[in-house]
Amino acid sequence: MFQASNKAFIDTSGGTWFGRGWSGKIAAAFTTSGSPSGDKQGTLSYLHTLASQHGMIWVGANELPSFYIGKNDGVNRLGSYSGVMGQNTNAIGAEPVLDPGDRLSGEKLGGRVAAITGKF
Repeated sequence: MFQASNKAFIDTSGGTWFGRGWSGKIAAAFTTSGSPSGDKQGTLSYLHTLASQHGMIWVGANELPSFYIGKNDGVNRLGSYSGVMGQNTNAIGAEPVLDPGDRLSGEKLGGRVAAITGKF
């Protein structure tokens, strides 16, 4: 679920939408929760729809789940292509820690965004 500040930012983007201020810009998303699912796909879908409404160019993840290709680095272990989904530990009273494979997946998506942006 979005934090209130994220939703407030999105809610104020109407003027930018009307003026097409983000049209042609690159967009991508990474989302985490404390469980393997945690409705992360819904978050990615929401952000993809928002980006599309703004005329943005969406960049998805381009990584096969590592276990499909015989690797054990944990890349795309949750099997998401519209963006990166991550899982963190959710121990009560402790700082959440992102799974290392999910962190690597996010880094790979960031590199993909940078490479695509560089082509523009």
